[in-house]
Amino acid sequence: MYAELALPVAVDRTFTYLLPPELEPYAVPGVRAVVPFGGKVLTGVIVGLPDSTAVQGLRPVRDILDPQPVLSPVLLELCRWIAAYYMAPPGEVVRAALPQGFAARSKRLVRLLSDDPAPRIAELEARSPQRARILRILQEGGPRHASELQRRLGVRSIHALLHDLAAAGDVSLEEVLPLPHARPLLKTFVPVADLDPGVLGRFLAGLSSRRRTARAAVERMVELQRAGGDPLPLAEFLARSGSGPALVKELAAAGLLRLERREVPRGTEYGTDELTVGLKLNPAQQAALEQVGGALAAGEHRTFLLHGVTGSGKTQVYIEAIRRTVAAGRAAIVLVPEIALTPQTVRRFRAHFGPAVGVVHSRMSPGERHDVWQRARRGELRVVVGPRSAVFAPLAPLGLVVVDEEHEAAYKQFDQTPRYHARDVAVVRGTIEGAVVLLGSATPSAESYANALSGKYTLLGMPGRIDAVPMPPVHVVDMARERRESYAALRESLPPERRSSLREFRPSPLSRSLQEKIAGRLERGEGVILLQNRRGFAPFVECADCGYTETCDRCSVTMTYHQTRKHLRCHYCGRTRPMPDICPKCNGIALQLLGLGTQKVEAELARLFPQARVLRMDLDTTTRGGSHQRMLEAFGAGKADILLGTQMVAKGLDFPRVTLVGVVSADTQLMMPDFRASERTFQLLTQVAGRAGRSTLAGEVVIQTHQPDHYAIRHARTHDVPAFLEEELAARRELDYPPYSRIVLVEFRGRVEAAVRRRAEEFAARLSDPGAPFMMLGPAPAVIGQVKGEYRWHIVLKNPKQTDPSGARMRQAVRDAVGAEGTSSRAAVARIVDVDPVGLL
Repeated sequence: MYAELALPVAVDRTFTYLLPPELEPYAVPGVRAVVPFGGKVLTGVIVGLPDSTAVQGLRPVRDILDPQPVLSPVLLELCRWIAAYYMAPPGEVVRAALPQGFAARSKRLVRLLSDDPAPRIAELEARSPQRARILRILQEGGPRHASELQRRLGVRSIHALLHDLAAAGDVSLEEVLPLPHARPLLKTFVPVADLDPGVLGRFLAGLSSRRRTARAAVERMVELQRAGGDPLPLAEFLARSGSGPALVKELAAAGLLRLERREVPRGTEYGTDELTVGLKLNPAQQAALEQVGGALAAGEHRTFLLHGVTGSGKTQVYIEAIRRTVAAGRAAIVLVPEIALTPQTVRRFRAHFGPAVGVVHSRMSPGERHDVWQRARRGELRVVVGPRSAVFAPLAPLGLVVVDEEHEAAYKQFDQTPRYHARDVAVVRGTIEGAVVLLGSATPSAESYANALSGKYTLLGMPGRIDAVPMPPVHVVDMARERRESYAALRESLPPERRSSLREFRPSPLSRSLQEKIAGRLERGEGVILLQNRRGFAPFVECADCGYTETCDRCSVTMTYHQTRKHLRCHYCGRTRPMPDICPKCNGIALQLLGLGTQKVEAELARLFPQARVLRMDLDTTTRGGSHQRMLEAFGAGKADILLGTQMVAKGLDFPRVTLVGVVSADTQLMMPDFRASERTFQLLTQVAGRAGRSTLAGEVVIQTHQPDHYAIRHARTHDVPAFLEEELAARRELDYPPYSRIVLVEFRGRVEAAVRRRAEEFAARLSDPGAPFMMLGPAPAVIGQVKGEYRWHIVLKNPKQTDPSGARMRQAVRDAVGAEGTSSRAAVARIVDVDPVGLL
C-alpha cells in the first residue's frame, strides 16, 4: 500500500510513501504520520491511500501518530479546495488548519562520541578552533541541537563543521522530532467520595497526639467524604481539609487516599453578559430569523447576507439561529474580524450557551488553542468563536457558520501562506457540509452585495434599530473651510503690525464644532468616542527650509514621530531612531511635525479638556494580553470620558452612554491609491457612526474632512448604504474591478532591485498571451516600493467575469508560469501569489 501525504514544506504538491504492513490498519486519511524527507524527519497528514504509483524508490512511513484522524474528511476536502483555489502548497494549508505544533519538523541533535574528547580538542585547537569549541560545548553540556551550536558560535552555517566532525568520528548527527509545543494540561484531583471513613478512622487512631495538625486534617477529610460531591482539585482539597502535601503523600503511599491526574482546559475567563438573555426579537429580526431557520430546519446549504444597520440587533439574530442549530444537534462557528471584539462577543454567547462556547484567537497560548481544538473535536463544544482561523474548528456535524462584519479586510490572510479569505472559505465549508452560512454587516462588501443582487445569496434586511432608536444625525465639517476661517479670525484679532508675521499657523485638529460638542458631553457625564485611524504623534517630519523628509532607510515610507518615546518609528519594519535636532540635509533648525496621529489628538484633548479622562486605544497601547478587554471594561464602567483610538474603536462596540462620535480625519484612507479606498472609508465612517446613540440617550456624529463632496462622505452622512454601493459598483464595473472581475496579484521581493525587476519581467513574459481571457498590468514597482529592506514589484492580472467567470484559466496560466520558473533566482528573489487580494498596495 501507499500513502499520499501533505507535508509542511513550501512545495505545491503532495508526496507518496510506502506504507509498511504493520501500519496499514492505522493508516486512514486525516491521521498524522512521521516520514523521512531529505535529511530530515517531518510530520505530515495522510490525504490519500493510492493503490498504485509510478514513482520509483519510495521511502517508507516511519510511524503514525494518531488513533483517530486529526482532520475529518470534510476538513480535508476544504483544505484541497483552498490549496487549489489560492494556489498554496497543500502542506501549508493543512498546517494552517491544525493547532500550532501539530506539524513538527525534526531538529538535528549533535552527540559527542568520545568519553574523553580532551586530546581531540587539544589537537583541533590550533588548526580548527571552531570545531574544537563545538566539542568543548558538547563535553560540558551534553548533546545539543545544531541551531543552538550555531547561536553559540555565531557562524552563518554550522552544518559544514558538523559534517566534518561526523566524518572524523567525533560526533553523531541524529534527526529527532521535538516534543509538541502544546500538550494536555494535567492536574491532580482527589475523589473525596471514594474515601473510606472507617479506614481513615483507624489511621487517625494510630496518629500520635503530637501530630495535632494531621489529626484535625484527617477529621475534616471524613467530613468532606460525608458531604460527597465531585472530585476536588488537590489545591482545593488541601485548603478545605487543612492538610499539607506531606500528609497527602503519606496517605497516598499507604493506599488510603487515591489521587487522579485529569486533563483540564486552559482559558481566559470572559464572564457573561446576562442583559441579552431575556430579549425579544422585533418584527424585522423575527422575519430574518425565520428565513434562516427555514434553511436550518431543511438541513440545506444556503448563504444569507444580513444587512442590518448598526444597532439593529444582528447579534441577537445570530444567537437565536445558533439556539435552533444546537437544539437540532448540530454545531456553529462564529467568525469575528478583530481580537478586540472577541471578549464582548464571547460574554453574550456564554450567557446563552454556557461552557459549550469555545474561543480561539492568535493571542492565546499554543496550549489554550490546543485545548479548544481538542474539546471541539471531542464534541464538548457546540459553538466556537474567533477570528479567521476559527473557520477550521473541527466541529461536527456543522449546521451554521456566522461571519460577523463580513466586509472586514481582517478576514483575509495576507502576510503568510495560505492567503485565504475566511469569509469565502466559510461559504465553501458550508457548501461541503450542507450548513447554513450567515454573513452579517451594516456595510456589506461590494462582492457580497453583488452576490445578493444576483440571487447567489439571499438578502435579509433590518433597516431600523431595535426599539425604534433613530440613527444619529451626522454633521460634516469642511476642514479646509475651517482652517481658512480660523486663520482669518486669528489674523483679525492681531494688531496690524503683527499680521504679516503670522507664518506658522497651526490650527487645532479638532474643529470648533467638535470641541463644543465634546465640552457639552463632558458636562453631562456622557461618553465620547473619537476615531483617528493613524497612530503615533506626527506621520511626517519635514524641514521647512529645504523640504527634507525623514524616511525609513529600509522602507519607502516616512517615519512617524512618537511623542511618548521621543523617537521616530517606521510602522512597516518597526525600526526606530532618535528625533534629529537639526536637518541632516541643510543643517537648518526648521524641522516641523506634520500630519496627525492618535498621540497628537490625545495631547490636544489634554490641552483643551484637562479635566477629561482619556483612554487611547491603538497598537501602541494594546500590546499586552487582555489590554483590549481592560480598556473597554474601564470605558464601559464610566472610568474614562473619552475613548480615542484607531479603527479598533469603530466596530462592534456597544456602550449605551456614548452619545457623541467624532471622526478627526476622514481622509486618512480615502485617497490611498487602491480600488477599495472609497469602500473602506465609507465602511469605517458608517461603522463608527453607529457607536453613537444606541440607547435612549440621543447621539450625534461629527465627521471632519477636506473632501465633503466625495460620494463616500455624502452617503455616510445619510447612512445610505444602498446608494453608496450603487455608485461604488458602477465605478468598479467601469474599470473591471471586483466583483466584475477576479484578480491575482503576483509580488516579487528581494534586496537587489535589478534582480527583482528581472525576475518580474521574466515571469510576465511567460504570462503574455494575446488570446488569454485576462489582462496584465505591470510588471511595475509597488506603490510602496521597499519594505524591510526588500524591493517590491507587482504584476496584477484582471479577469473580467464575462470572459471566464471562475477565473480558472487565469489561475492556471499563473500556475503554469510558476512551474516553468527556474531555481537560479529563487533564493535572492521571493515570489508571492495572492488570489483575490484585498488591496494592491
